[in-house]
Amino acid sequence: MLQARLNHYFVITSYINLAKPRAILPHIITSTAAMFLAIPGLPQINTLVFTIIGGSFVAIAANTFNSYLDRDIDALMKRTSRRPLPSGFIKPENALFFGISAGILGAAILSIFIGWVPTMLALLALLYYILPYTLLLKRRTYWSAVIGSGIGALPPLIGWWAVTDKIEFTPFLLSAIIMLWTLPHFWTLAIFRRDDYQRAGLKMLPEKGAEMWIFASSLLLIFLTFLLATVAHLTLLYLIFASILNAVLLSLLLGILLRKTQVATQCLYRYSIAYITLLFIAIIADRLIQI
Repeated sequence: MLQARLNHYFVITSYINLAKPRAILPHIITSTAAMFLAIPGLPQINTLVFTIIGGSFVAIAANTFNSYLDRDIDALMKRTSRRPLPSGFIKPENALFFGISAGILGAAILSIFIGWVPTMLALLALLYYILPYTLLLKRRTYWSAVIGSGIGALPPLIGWWAVTDKIEFTPFLLSAIIMLWTLPHFWTLAIFRRDDYQRAGLKMLPEKGAEMWIFASSLLLIFLTFLLATVAHLTLLYLIFASILNAVLLSLLLGILLRKTQVATQCLYRYSIAYITLLFIAIIADRLIQI
């Protein structure tokens, strides 16, 4: 009896790990922030809930397909070797069925309760992640991080259209912030996991000047976060949060430029996860106070 319960537990946790909930959270927060910015009042609760649920299932499908296609290189890297597919906890065919099911369910929810345009945008993100990024670019060029950054840029467009039925400048600015954030986030990971990626035969970094690319993209990111305050009519609350977050980001950037140590790079990577989450939470909080 106990063994059966343990088996069920491992199966459930394996599928949760396959879905990568931590990678889905930024998609939820960024699309939610766009919905709060798009209209003067609060978004309708059913629109908010179904956009989040439908988008999350499509994101689960994307993460699952990525794990399915990358299971060979995941098995070669210490960071990913214990994931459900390379470790053998989930069979590849079961993962594929899980991903297809999640994608169909997510698309159905979005199309029935939200509309065809958000559905098409979500499916575009799914296909973009699978085809150009995972299959064509990831194993061939370090520019995959730049091109692949467009994947995470679509949730604000989805959220904005869900409540307005149109696209304006602001959601593209939100998308640009996410795209620029992706570069320091991804490249700092590639720096302190360099040996892992080399073991898998992946070229994830420019041969020279990776730190300068990280610094330059981060400076542009900082500029856009302040530009957003003017464009989206955000208040002092957002500006205070953005200033604090950007001050810490800038100090960590200077750290990797001056010291170029693994510890400094790892600190910036870990902070980048909190940075994007807290920045978009600040957007939501600012809009709630205005309402």
